[in-house]
Amino acid sequence: MKKTFNIYGMHCAGCVNSAEKALKRVPGVKSAEVQLTTEKAIVEFDNGNGKDLLEELKKTVEAAGFELVSPDQKKISYDVIGMHCAGCSSAVEKVISNIEGVENASVNLAAETVWIEYSGGDELPGIIEEKVADAGYQLKKKVQKGITD
Repeated sequence: MKKTFNIYGMHCAGCVNSAEKALKRVPGVKSAEVQLTTEKAIVEFDNGNGKDLLEELKKTVEAAGFELVSPDQKKISYDVIGMHCAGCSSAVEKVISNIEGVENASVNLAAETVWIEYSGGDELPGIIEEKVADAGYQLKKKVQKGITD
């Protein structure tokens, strides 16, 4: 099965070559083709859809100096109201990270902000807001966009 990813940070043919080599090194990848102009990577997997390889693909490409994301992945940012200490920020991050569909949550206590990467339906931000409210904090939406925007 083949899957297309967005890949960012490439500037030349050498970057394309480096990104392709990095992807091909991941066990389970049958082939990889990277395109500079479209910033896309088409990866073919030996078995299955490669979902279980996503983190390994991301880490390998990041180590090569680039960023790999699923086209269905989205980012959202919130102001967090009610945090007062590192324990608060840790609690918010833990609540969000444990929600199915959330791939990454990063809380900045000083800026009172959380960045969330998720994939799935448009209902997930509402679920995140509810779960955080249940924990005693409030989220105020800042930005919502697909990574590919």
